Amino acid sequence: MLIAVPMAMMATANHSAASAFQEKSAELWLGGDVNLGDGGREQLQGISGIVQGATGVVNLEGPVAQRSQLLTHKFRLWNSPNALGELLALHVQVTGIANNHSGDAGKNGQQKSAVRLKQRNILPAGGPARAALLHLNGLVIAVTAHDLAHGVPPRLAADLSAARRRADILIATFHVTGPASYLPRPELRRAVEIAYRVGASVIAAHGTHALGPVERREHAVIAWGLGNLAFACDCTQEKDAIILRVHVAPGWTIKADVIPIQAGLNQRPALPAQDAKGIFDLLEAIGSSKLQRQGNVASF
Repeated sequence: MLIAVPMAMMATANHSAASAFQEKSAELWLGGDVNLGDGGREQLQGISGIVQGATGVVNLEGPVAQRSQLLTHKFRLWNSPNALGELLALHVQVTGIANNHSGDAGKNGQQKSAVRLKQRNILPAGGPARAALLHLNGLVIAVTAHDLAHGVPPRLAADLSAARRRADILIATFHVTGPASYLPRPELRRAVEIAYRVGASVIAAHGTHALGPVERREHAVIAWGLGNLAFACDCTQEKDAIILRVHVAPGWTIKADVIPIQAGLNQRPALPAQDAKGIFDLLEAIGSSKLQRQGNVASF
């Protein structure tokens, strides 16, 4: 026997389901390479309006250490523990520590960086820290960081699968070493395919300091190159960069925005891009998914 359900009850049920769905989602932003040196320059303050209070994930280029703790026989990067407040001011809660400069303070640099980040309530990802588990709005979000300087790690699929099993959402990040190029390197293409098959909702790359395409692929979004975010040293000239802002739910990305910025280089502040349209044109020219533009923000 069929039982009639009043429309008001159905509307209430639908509203409750929608409310529950909204509660099981989170807003995050992802930025590229960050190096703060001794800090105190407020290099990230200029993009506070872009991130709008969302939780941040960045790659920390170089160890958390004082300049005096660095190895001295070649070019080195560092991030003073006192400079980490600049990340906290932008709600950065996860930093990748798997990159080609993570050992610039010695063999145990990654481990020491992980300890110092945790002391400031920032979760390290990559290397000995493995996956960071971020608890946000009732969700568990796993953030992984892998360095591809020596190719795709043999255990990449296993590492990502293990992280995915522990979380509602997987965000996979990769650091790539090589000349600045708009085209993704072969090892990055292989790593991204593995992350996508494992079920990552967001996949992002950095390291060559150059922009790459942005792509929507079914349940996932891919940023093939975020570029620089801020570099305290005069050691990279790549100013064009993007911030990826995402709205994620278990198993997929609801919405993704790309926001062009001008990276903060040589102790100057990062700022919104002066020519957002030009960067959108460039992103589409190098193979991005179609961008839905609204001023200085584009969805894909």
